[in-house]
Amino acid sequence: MKNKIITGIIVIIIVGGVFFLRSRNVVQSYDEVIVTKGDVQKTININAQMTPEIYADISTELPTLIDSVDVLVNDHVEEGQELFRLDKQSIYAQINNAKLAVERAELAEQQARRDWDNLKPEERESIKKATEQSRQTLNEVYAQAVKTTIVSPIDGVIIEQNARVGEVAVGVVMKIIDPESLRVEALLPEVDIAKVSKGDKVYIVFDAYPDNVIAGTFASMDTGSTVDQNSTYYKTIIDIDDKESFTILDGMNAEVDIVIEEKNNVTIISRDATQKDDEGYFVYVVSPENNKKNPFVKKYFEAGIIGDTSIEVISGLKNGDKVVKLENIE
Repeated sequence: MKNKIITGIIVIIIVGGVFFLRSRNVVQSYDEVIVTKGDVQKTININAQMTPEIYADISTELPTLIDSVDVLVNDHVEEGQELFRLDKQSIYAQINNAKLAVERAELAEQQARRDWDNLKPEERESIKKATEQSRQTLNEVYAQAVKTTIVSPIDGVIIEQNARVGEVAVGVVMKIIDPESLRVEALLPEVDIAKVSKGDKVYIVFDAYPDNVIAGTFASMDTGSTVDQNSTYYKTIIDIDDKESFTILDGMNAEVDIVIEEKNNVTIISRDATQKDDEGYFVYVVSPENNKKNPFVKKYFEAGIIGDTSIEVISGLKNGDKVVKLENIE
């Protein structure tokens, strides 16, 4: 992906020469790479996913029988629009059962209080909690009874619909998202948080569109952390500059490159033609003396930005210089 996002063009001229060292029976093949003008970028690469900023998970207060369903997956709904209705008779039955449970719990507590001082503290606590729980359940059933018609809390699209007539609604039965609020979310490693800033350029490649690079912008980063396998991450939000050219759906996976350093129209050299030792960065050039024992010599240069595919040259090399990229030694 990184090769796609480099806007500068690194010109590599393959000479295809083969240098023969007859005295040692060694053959070294090499290409010549030209130092040129171009753009250099350094990026952070992370995985990401499309998620909506505005969404709603629709559930019921209690497991309740479904009487009717009015929407399907992919339906567009408006705030306040009816989604499904709960069976009233089922709720009335739950109210009666909850009332009986409260009566039984209160009666049990009354009987227990006749010998209250002889009970252990944990026994008294358990009896009181049973009464409180039964009353809470009754209140929840009452709350569900006034919401037998479930409506959408937002304008959006149904992306998941598990409500079935005659079945019991348990947990989340519908999911609604606002497709206009879709954005790219990624987890940024802790070691990289100081390197990024709001407004940084981002390049996005979705798994669904591997041949297309979509431009974006680093929008924000949460202050709260996420810990995964003893590593700390921070959720980041990336805005897409052009959503109209692609069908972008909830849950799509992507790979993103956040540009953290960039220079344009500077002297650059391809990274795969460079090496580094204790003295710094260097390249190999053909020996000017045409020395058969040592046909290539080191030439050190001062490096600027160490980009993903190229390196900025500050000094030591100039535009148009030819350096050697060794392919193999047999």
